[in-house]
Amino acid sequence: MTTGPVAAGRTDGLRRSVAAGLGRVPDWRTLLFSAGLVVLAALLLPPALAVHPGTPPALLSWWQLAPVFGATAVFVFHVEVDSEAQTFSLSEIPLVLGLLFSRPGDLVVARLMGEAVILLTVRRQAWPKLLFNVGVFAAESCWALTVFHLLAGAPDPLAPRTWVASGVAACTATLLESLAVWLVIRLHAGAGAPASVIDGLGLAAVSATCNSGLAVVAAVLVRLRPAALVPLLVLAGIALGGYRVHARLARRYAGLEMLYQFARITGGHSGPEETLRLVLAEAGRLLRARHSAIVLCRPGDPRPWLAVTTQDGSGPGPATGPPPALAAGEELPAVVREQVLLGRELLLIPRGSRRAEHRQVLQALAAQDCLAAPLLSRGEVSGVLLVCDRLGEVSTFDADDARLFATLASQAAIALENGRLIERLREQVAAREHEALHDALTGLPNRTLFSRRLNELVSETDREQVGVLLMDLDGFKEVNDTLGHHTGDELLIEVARRLRHAVGDHGTVARLGGDEFALLLPALTGVEEGLGVATRLTETLRQPIELASLSLEVGASIGVALWPDHGDDAVSLLQRADVAMYAAKRSRTGVSLYDPQTDWNSELRLRLAGELRAALLGHQIDVYYQPIARAVDGQVVGAEALARWNHPELGRITPDDFVPIAERTGLIHDLTRYVLDHALRQARTWRAGGLELDVAVNLSTHVLRDADWPLKVAELLHEHGASPQWLTFEITESGLMSDPQRMTTMLHDLARSGITFAIDDFGTGYSSLAYLQQLPVSKIKIDKSFVMPMVGDPAAAAIVRSVTDLARSLGLTVVAEGVEDQRTLDHLIDIECHLVQGYYLSRPIPAVELTEWITRRETARRARAGLRVVRAGSAPRLS
Repeated sequence: MTTGPVAAGRTDGLRRSVAAGLGRVPDWRTLLFSAGLVVLAALLLPPALAVHPGTPPALLSWWQLAPVFGATAVFVFHVEVDSEAQTFSLSEIPLVLGLLFSRPGDLVVARLMGEAVILLTVRRQAWPKLLFNVGVFAAESCWALTVFHLLAGAPDPLAPRTWVASGVAACTATLLESLAVWLVIRLHAGAGAPASVIDGLGLAAVSATCNSGLAVVAAVLVRLRPAALVPLLVLAGIALGGYRVHARLARRYAGLEMLYQFARITGGHSGPEETLRLVLAEAGRLLRARHSAIVLCRPGDPRPWLAVTTQDGSGPGPATGPPPALAAGEELPAVVREQVLLGRELLLIPRGSRRAEHRQVLQALAAQDCLAAPLLSRGEVSGVLLVCDRLGEVSTFDADDARLFATLASQAAIALENGRLIERLREQVAAREHEALHDALTGLPNRTLFSRRLNELVSETDREQVGVLLMDLDGFKEVNDTLGHHTGDELLIEVARRLRHAVGDHGTVARLGGDEFALLLPALTGVEEGLGVATRLTETLRQPIELASLSLEVGASIGVALWPDHGDDAVSLLQRADVAMYAAKRSRTGVSLYDPQTDWNSELRLRLAGELRAALLGHQIDVYYQPIARAVDGQVVGAEALARWNHPELGRITPDDFVPIAERTGLIHDLTRYVLDHALRQARTWRAGGLELDVAVNLSTHVLRDADWPLKVAELLHEHGASPQWLTFEITESGLMSDPQRMTTMLHDLARSGITFAIDDFGTGYSSLAYLQQLPVSKIKIDKSFVMPMVGDPAAAAIVRSVTDLARSLGLTVVAEGVEDQRTLDHLIDIECHLVQGYYLSRPIPAVELTEWITRRETARRARAGLRVVRAGSAPRLS
């Protein structure tokens, strides 16, 4: 066997074949090398044609030997390992037979005629390649004849010396041929590793020795027993057929393995670009094609919108660029468009196809052969996968390749679709991440991103100070209430734009929520620089803003905190900047630096804010109840539910300390639901025990802004089997008047279910009884600041009497808070106040204690009623 120039196979060391280099017009080095082979043949021709005296008559003429050389050029063997292939022919057999049984001139002519005709007619080689191969054939034949004459002496076909001479001549000729092929490849592909030359020459020598031995055996049989050639030929035919069957099966199994590897490699978590690269590289490797391409088309449009090609699996973009037929925007060849894109069929164009439409495709693709298959995505053809130019001069794409390629195209379509899906998911994740870290209205970073950048900055900074500025707009609520929320949003957008412009690339501007903004200033030189930036920002915002045909001037209060002076993390720095900002609001100075002396309880407040949620989840908040009784007879008719926090380390914490924290952190919703849940459960327990007591629960205005609050209340009522008539919500007068329009809507929604409402701390705000007529309010609770001094203060007593009279005329029930003694109670009875509440009855106590207290009280009250001891002019007394 030989790896002759017609084979041009690809091995580890020979990465490009002669077909790759000589398929186009060669350069002067290749032409010169081919001419050198011809010169070598001419120099060897005289000794090669010399006939030794005593040489037997020739048994084979040139015309008999030429077809054998031609047959060995047609029937070749291919050995493939992964993407590497080696092509072998049996040209040594006719060469040895010619050395033994033909004249030297006939051998040279037969070799040139037999193989050259095949190369010209069957292989259709271009003239540069044909010139090179003819030169190799001539030099190889003359070399073999010269070596044979030198070693054989007087040739006797049956002499062992002749056998050895013919074998050595054939082997050395094959080595000469392989060396010539390697040299011409190096002229085009550059210098190769010496190990690849040694491996190639060694393999050629082994195969040539085997073929020469087989030829000698055939020669001996020809002279001694010609009939014995028949079983030899039969065995050779069986071996050849068996090899071809084995090769085909091995190729199929290898195809399955390669498909598995293809699916594994292209099925990774890659985006579209990476998937395209992998698909093209693997397609070229599996089909052993020099070029591979993917052309993507939109449904109904035959013109590609994207075309990516590779060469020798080396990555996108061959050195010479893709053929014009594969350029984006250009129509594909007609056969590819009609059969693959529209017909959804695979297209196989083998090398040497004589069909005119096939030759047009090959010409358009600048290829010798090709395979094209549709890429199906969701039932639609999204593009075409192509491979062109099968590696190896004597091999081309066949039906087995077509079946493998069809399966590969299906896998490629899935891989590309998965790649696009992964890319879309990545885009969605990036969009979601951006939404999670940025304010939707202004596009500024939100609190989360601001805190992250602040923590990163302070962890990386070792010397410079870092400034945190917290800013709150002055009068923003009035803009919202007067001009509407849309105008308020436009104002926030303009403020954000001015802040970004003022800070530039030297800091970060974030919107924390509402009209609250934060600024992060790295690498400050000191306190003065931070305060100076804050002052300039307030001046920038004071410039008039044109909105809704109005010119608005926006003020702002800014608190400044510095790292590391005022904190070492984002939470503490923001909290202390917040304290400074409220100090700026109170002082109306616009800018204030954090002062630890004015924030004596900041650490405690931060701690309580962090532990309040855990206390709610762990049921560490107790619910106490303060009784509400009728003034005239002292009968208890209800109780107000009040939260109490007995901290395991800090002891009892008053509602005045932790309720504002709950409101500021948003936990007021959870706290109110927690208290309401306990109150309804207790009301159900009381009524089951015979006590007809209503419960009152304080309701923050923050909770009333929750549109889902009526639904949550209804769920709790249903869960405990409680009637809405048992429940009274108490709302502070100032809280109610903070947003009367929204509060009125929410109160009416709740009142329709039967829940009653009471105005708590009445008299401390700025509402009027006339306005209360518009609200579903059934009770008013006179603030204790008027009730407690009413005995000794005529003005306070007059206020309580006036409120009681007006409320009674409007059909409202009056509850007097802060009843501390009997004289106050007597006075309230005199002015016909309905209900009383205060320490004179009882302090807030747990539900069990209140139940026992009411039971004892009712027993005593009934006993007194049974004795009917009533003193003239005296009022009933509360014990």
